Amino acid sequence: MKERGRIVSYAVNQKHISLRIEMSGPAAVVEEFERYKGRTKTLRLDGFPLVGRIASITLGKNLAVLVHAARFDFISRRLFSLVEKDPLTIEVSTAEQDKLLYFLDTVAKKRDLKPEDLLFELSSFTRKDGSGKKTIPGKRTVFDLSEAQIHVVLDKLSHLMALQESSCSAPSRP
Repeated sequence: MKERGRIVSYAVNQKHISLRIEMSGPAAVVEEFERYKGRTKTLRLDGFPLVGRIASITLGKNLAVLVHAARFDFISRRLFSLVEKDPLTIEVSTAEQDKLLYFLDTVAKKRDLKPEDLLFELSSFTRKDGSGKKTIPGKRTVFDLSEAQIHVVLDKLSHLMALQESSCSAPSRP
């Protein structure tokens, strides 16, 4: 989901950062956020990825969403710079993107890679054109993938996971 909005306020508390985002969107946006309430989602605020729990949703003149994120200095500083931007692009991960983020993180840890490096590797491909083969570079964030690309990467990840499981469970020979 991609909308335009602005950061109304944010507070750095002892345990987390509270961020209030205001958007004016259609009724479908309200329904979608209602489904996300209480869940941890990945939001991208003008390209800055933020993982947080959707704490509450308020519907008044505009839709207001309260998000609680981890308290880290770099997040606090980046959010402070985004407060002045009006409007900013707000993207919230879909269920498929959440699934992909989870599996990327799991497989990347097992392979000692960063998730974005693994995604780049899995989303890159070679295409034949008139003069030969051309390599198409991959994406480094799930937000840049199309729905079809998400399904392709999920298939590749499931094959990698199956290969890892079969190599771990194979009996050793003397």
